[in-house]
Amino acid sequence: MDDALRIKLPALPDKVALVRAAVGERAEAYGLASPVIADLKTVVSEACANVVLHAYAGAADPGPLDVEMTRDEARVRVVVSDRGGGIRPQPNSTHASLQMGLLLIGAISSSFQLRSGHDSGTELSIDLAIPAWG
Repeated sequence: MDDALRIKLPALPDKVALVRAAVGERAEAYGLASPVIADLKTVVSEACANVVLHAYAGAADPGPLDVEMTRDEARVRVVVSDRGGGIRPQPNSTHASLQMGLLLIGAISSSFQLRSGHDSGTELSIDLAIPAWG
């Protein structure tokens, strides 16, 4: 049985809350403990906010925000991806940002992997370990 969560929405600010809620509901359906659910919702919110803020900067219309969440016995994996311009240095950026999103994701997650290419989008895979008790 495939119990993966797959979401594809336009990368708009109000969609971050929708994704957060859907991930929380699926995590509850998985039977995960409240602390794991809270961590999961935090990392997903940060990853989606990065897509909304950065992936399609300067584009006339927002592109897609794709989220997939799966679970196995030991972990939950969330993959957040876009088809934007990729991560590039922005030395002259005027965007006010704490630049804490990836640091927070790294602190909460068991592991994460970031893949990005010039004009080929970005994919962030995040793993959270599931404690033996749930």
